[in-house]
Amino acid sequence: MIAVRIGLAALFLMIAVTVQTSVLTNIAVAGVTCDLTLIVVIALALSRGPEWGAIAGFVGGLLLDVVPPADHTAGRWALGLAVAGYVAGLIRRETSGSPVGPLGVALTVVLGTAISFFLYCATGSLLHDPTVDWSEFGVRLGIAAGYDVVGAIVVIPLVMWLMGRLKPARERRRVTP
Repeated sequence: MIAVRIGLAALFLMIAVTVQTSVLTNIAVAGVTCDLTLIVVIALALSRGPEWGAIAGFVGGLLLDVVPPADHTAGRWALGLAVAGYVAGLIRRETSGSPVGPLGVALTVVLGTAISFFLYCATGSLLHDPTVDWSEFGVRLGIAAGYDVVGAIVVIPLVMWLMGRLKPARERRRVTP
């Protein structure tokens, strides 16, 4: 069953990276578009925990780092998405007694966007990337967070539902005393 979950997570990440780099770039505002890969990473983290979030974030970020039209040093998105996925998974762990509600999911997406975007820009500054402009960081972060919350409305419930369907029967059944 674990191999099926891993395969499904990999499929989600490949679809997200493909759609993000080929379709969503056409609707960019101020050079910012919906980070579909981050949304999938957060959905996987909320459904499976911090380890899955960190691994999915690293893999998804690495795909973004190497898939054309990548024009930056490889590893920057991998770091940002790995940390964002891990933090989202920690939020799942802290609320394991009760489901994360819609507001909690939206706040998790905003937090993940802020973490990944900040780490991407910070590593760009350290590597002297001329495209990093801290004077527009707040505006770009606001646009990115808005896009990501809207995208999360559809993507997160779908990914979490599909990942939840792949639980072994003993995890799906409720034990009654």
